[in-house]
Amino acid sequence: MLLPFINPRLPLSESHAAIVISRLVQAVARTDGPAYRVTLDALGDEQVMSTSLSTLFDCVPQINEEYADYCDDEHQEVFWMAYQEIGLERGPLGLVCMNSTETGYLSTAQAMNALVDRIRLLINCREMDQATA
Repeated sequence: MLLPFINPRLPLSESHAAIVISRLVQAVARTDGPAYRVTLDALGDEQVMSTSLSTLFDCVPQINEEYADYCDDEHQEVFWMAYQEIGLERGPLGLVCMNSTETGYLSTAQAMNALVDRIRLLINCREMDQATA
């Protein structure tokens, strides 16, 4: 599941973004863990640890929302639907979204975990729809 070198300071090309999204959604479907393990230390500061999905999710901030217009497979469709449903947005500290009660923002790591959860939910819904069809 190796990707070519990706410069974290530059946006991904459409083709690289499509590859990253496809691999990301496939990896999420094959696992049941979060993108990042998030805990709080004794002072209440967030501690973030990498998981097997983290490398793929490190590329998500480089994926430009304009790529959603070029959705050409079901993996990209699931990714962009999840992206929009959780309300992922660019903030000064990275990609964030509102918490479930909409009283505050999740950190980037927590937002990526929310994206994973929504992708899994959408995949499961599609699988159930296909089973009943």
